Amino acid sequence: MIADLQVVRDVPPIPSITTREDLIDALMHAAEIEHAVMCQYLYAAFSIDRTSKKLDPEHSELARPFVMKLLTIARQEMAHFGMVTNLLIAIGAPPDLDRPNLPIQPDYFSIDIPFRLLPFGDDFLALAAKIEEPYLGLKRYAPAAEFPSLAALYDRIEDGLGTLGGNPTLFIGAKDPQIVNADFGAGPTQVWYDITLLQVTDLTSARATIELIRAQGEGTTSDRADSHFGWVREMKRIWDCLPDDVRKAMVKPAPANPVTKARGDVDPNETCIELRDPRALAVARLVNRGYEVLLLLLARLYGRCDATAADRDMYRTFAFFPLMTMVVRPCAEILTQLPAGDGVHCAVCTFELDGPIRTFPDREAFHVQLEERLTHIADGFAAAAQLPGMPERCAFVAENVGYIRDRVRAYVQGGTAT
Repeated sequence: MIADLQVVRDVPPIPSITTREDLIDALMHAAEIEHAVMCQYLYAAFSIDRTSKKLDPEHSELARPFVMKLLTIARQEMAHFGMVTNLLIAIGAPPDLDRPNLPIQPDYFSIDIPFRLLPFGDDFLALAAKIEEPYLGLKRYAPAAEFPSLAALYDRIEDGLGTLGGNPTLFIGAKDPQIVNADFGAGPTQVWYDITLLQVTDLTSARATIELIRAQGEGTTSDRADSHFGWVREMKRIWDCLPDDVRKAMVKPAPANPVTKARGDVDPNETCIELRDPRALAVARLVNRGYEVLLLLLARLYGRCDATAADRDMYRTFAFFPLMTMVVRPCAEILTQLPAGDGVHCAVCTFELDGPIRTFPDREAFHVQLEERLTHIADGFAAAAQLPGMPERCAFVAENVGYIRDRVRAYVQGGTAT
């Protein structure tokens, strides 16, 4: 009997989306992909050395627009992550703020894109072009186990919305909280810090959301230049014109795929660089904890929970600015001043998640744990600041986290978050 079994090698095509469950699964994959892509762009931006003494003034000025364009793309990827989450909420699903650690195993998303943390340069630009490339295939999506591009995945989601859009109960969560432009004091169509967050209430707004994500990423058939795809091509054009010594001086010796410890969920075929320097390890682990707090705040902002309007204002206050601008970004700069510990590379943010990001169901329990987490992070940075050779900015980050913790404490005790 066993000898008669044959190996089936042909992989059936990825099926169309025909149920709410199919659509939820596809959107959750899209959310995790946009989340990972955002980290890839941030990593590349943090690897550029804008102040290298080996660069003449002309080339130093070229480094700055590279950084700014990468950060703009990263912000828009964060907005795409947010708008996909709005789609999930609108169709009655919970937010998905998780993702695997990078480098991600190639078959995890069934998509032909390598998800790796790479410093800026030839390899990164090739990766970014792959992420943003338009899907110009004759078929709407891949007839194999892998989508050829992110654009092809959105093709399938668009088809699914068209199939399910006639269901009057598809958007059963449309009235639940989403993150939109109004949360930043911007108008419904206003571009705020290069991002626009659309609210999803019905099929028309759902299609508009996908259209905006695709227009910003791959561009439109009439305009590829003003898109991530076009910007990446222009960065590559400029990069290719630079002499080798300038390109080398413009990028810090950041490793590909740094981690703070060996992890079983990463791609086993990729080489990871474990941070060994005790100062780098301390800062990298602490900034990852701060990054997790940011995601926990977002989890409470999306969808139906027991957060009050004042709670949501407090969560927004800390998630969108202080934690990113006063913790994550300065720590990324601190890390590149420290050695990785392998005698070759500097350290960089690893964007690791130690566990799943879930929504805390009870506001009082969440607020207690939010204060506890911020206290642990502040104390950790204060201790790390005492390590020999630690950059002075680490002490300021400790003060910043303590300041955020004190504001949370004041709010919880009946005051305000301002």
